[in-house]
Amino acid sequence: MPNRGQSLELFFIDGSPDGMLTAEIFNWTGHVLVTPRIRLAEALKRKEAGYTGVYILLGDSDESSLVMAYIGESDDVASRIRNHDSKRDWWTQAILITSTANSLNKAHVRYVESRLVEEARKCN
Repeated sequence: MPNRGQSLELFFIDGSPDGMLTAEIFNWTGHVLVTPRIRLAEALKRKEAGYTGVYILLGDSDESSLVMAYIGESDDVASRIRNHDSKRDWWTQAILITSTANSLNKAHVRYVESRLVEEARKCN
């Protein structure tokens, strides 16, 4: 079966590619918000940050050139990331994966979380 093309819409919230951005694929209800940690407070004020979803915290490893990732899920992504903000100091970027209509449930996000962990392990 041949692959079919898709359109990806990136919106640079503050006009800068290294600032906050959102990503959406046409005909998909998912919503991705990427934010540097220095803009976290502003990012977590967005309504989709309070939705059920999956998140990835990214940062550089001290021991190698590898990127470290923490993958988690929550019924309220914003509150969970606030908790990590106060307890984990190594990460510099957060990726929040939710849906535009808050239509994900616990089973959805646990599945997505497990798939992301599986893919991350393949990448070491």
